[in-house]
Amino acid sequence: MESLPDAATFSTKLKNTLIQYHSIDSDQWRVVKKTKDVTVWRKPSEEFNGYLYKAQGVIDDVVNTVVDHIRPGPCRLNWDSLMTSLDILKHFEENCCVMRYTTAGQLWNIISPREFVDFSYTVGYKEGLLSCGNNLDLLYKYPRFLVCLFPYI
Repeated sequence: MESLPDAATFSTKLKNTLIQYHSIDSDQWRVVKKTKDVTVWRKPSEEFNGYLYKAQGVIDDVVNTVVDHIRPGPCRLNWDSLMTSLDILKHFEENCCVMRYTTAGQLWNIISPREFVDFSYTVGYKEGLLSCGNNLDLLYKYPRFLVCLFPYI
């Protein structure tokens, strides 16, 4: 695995990429899931073999409580049933860190539990938050993003 680039430079690049992805015309995204409060879209990535995902939802709660659940930390284990452990390896600033997490086995452990090391970034944008994770092992070859906008209410 290559060394991590300067955190400030990388954070700026991630923020710009998140804003760029979020700003893609809506006709390029395909809705894959829609409920009363949340919509999830996807579109084929032009950078790697897979999809970009975008989720938007309205959450009726205190902003800091929502942020605590989105950013890596102990709250994440409460709602993400696939995640069995999560450790923050390094904090760079309030909105970015490197985290290591383990996922549970799937399909009667046919798919074994897996460990990942991700660079996680969350930033305020307009009236909400943009958040993404980038797996460090694949960071330079296949960047992947989950772009989420969580509007403040």
